Amino acid sequence: MKTFLRTIVCLLFASSIGTGAFIATKDETGHHDNAPSGDAKVAVEPKLLRIAAMVDGSGKFVFTRDGAHYEHKNWDEPTDVTFDGEPWEDLSQTPPAWQKIVSHLDLTKAWVVKRQGRDVIALELTPDGFDLYLCDSPDGADRYEVTIAIPRRP
Repeated sequence: MKTFLRTIVCLLFASSIGTGAFIATKDETGHHDNAPSGDAKVAVEPKLLRIAAMVDGSGKFVFTRDGAHYEHKNWDEPTDVTFDGEPWEDLSQTPPAWQKIVSHLDLTKAWVVKRQGRDVIALELTPDGFDLYLCDSPDGADRYEVTIAIPRRP
C-alpha cells in the first residue's frame, strides 16, 4: 500500500512548480511580434509533444537539447510509454524523434496544454530545458497522457 505521506509530498511538490508561457502579441499593424515581416510564411505554432504511459509510481522525464530520458523515483517504472505516438521502449535512451525536432525548439518556455491522469502531472522549467513529473500515488496504476507545447526558436 502506498503511503499517505508520499501523496502529500507529490502534491506539495506539484504546487510549488511554476510553468512558463508562450504569449504572442501583435504590434500596431496587427502583425505578431515574433513573426517575420513581409511575404514570408513561417509557422509560429508551437510543437505539441505528446507523452503517454501507464504509471504506478513516480519519477520524471528530463528533456534537454542533448537528449531525453526518465529518472525513476518510487514504486514501478512506467510501462507502455509513447513519445508522440511512437513506442519509447528504453527510457534511458533518447527517442530518435527527439533528436529530429529539438534543434528547432525553445525548451525553456514549454508548458502543459492538456493532461489526463488521476494524480500529479507537473512540468518544471530548467536552465537546459524542462522536466516532466508523473506521480501516481493511489493503489494500482493509471493511464497518464500529457500534451506539452514547446515554442519554436526564431
